[in-house]
Amino acid sequence: MISVFGHLNPDSDSICCAIVVSDWLNFCGQSATAYRLGELNPETEFILSQAHCPSPPLLEHNITGKPVWLVDFSDLEQGPENLDKSQVIGLIDHHRLGSLMTTEPLDAWIRRVGCCATLVFDIVTRTSGYQLSESHALLLLGAILSDTVAFQSPTTTEQDRQTAHRLSQIANVDPDIFIIKLLDAKTDISGLSIERLLQKDEKNYLIGDYKLILGQIEVSDFHTIEDKVPALSQEMEKRAHTEGLDFYVLMITSLFSSQSRLYFSQNNPISQLPVTIENMLSRKKQLVPWLTQKLNADK
Repeated sequence: MISVFGHLNPDSDSICCAIVVSDWLNFCGQSATAYRLGELNPETEFILSQAHCPSPPLLEHNITGKPVWLVDFSDLEQGPENLDKSQVIGLIDHHRLGSLMTTEPLDAWIRRVGCCATLVFDIVTRTSGYQLSESHALLLLGAILSDTVAFQSPTTTEQDRQTAHRLSQIANVDPDIFIIKLLDAKTDISGLSIERLLQKDEKNYLIGDYKLILGQIEVSDFHTIEDKVPALSQEMEKRAHTEGLDFYVLMITSLFSSQSRLYFSQNNPISQLPVTIENMLSRKKQLVPWLTQKLNADK
């Protein structure tokens, strides 16, 4: 049995792609099951409910020596325990090539697109006889709209736009109405504890010699989260200490103004004060290169 999963602290792209890829693998005669590596965020729960699709089970079994298929990541730091001892036989991703090393050749697709779901759609629809269901089309559509922030993100490509259009037709939904509902769910932080809010969308990175976590919280406007910033900062300090990080970076993004405010745990070489950056929406394409440049300049 092939275990198919995305990264820790899963976002909509990693969950939706795992579900569709596992279905595709089963169609191709490879027994596979989709899993998640953490709790679902409100946006992903919304997409699954709209698609009438159950959540994948939590990955709890030991994957040492077992076949696995990765979607939406290739950094060991973002995967489950013993990922380096598993048998990675497949990879579909749209990020930089991470720290993953394999002992044998694998099937791998990595493309410069705004969302892994865009690439998944391209792969599965090229398979003779495979029919993407309305439900799974809605999953991939939701993932694309999420990762590209409804095409506002600089990571968006023309392929993402065209794929989303085709998926909306297959899913038989009005994309404009769906976008409004999805963005409402995406920016909903009500009822989340400070710990859960910080973990809502965070990824582990190794940039040069620095071990860090980059978290992102997307809100409609900064004022909706300002009262939580002190508690979030305290939790960042705690996480940096308990997880042995060099530092923690929290990216709070206002979808209304297309700005991001960066908050850093104290032991960092960049800034002791928050930094506001105009037209920054993407952690992958904007924050990571920005941090890499700053950290390299510090040497």
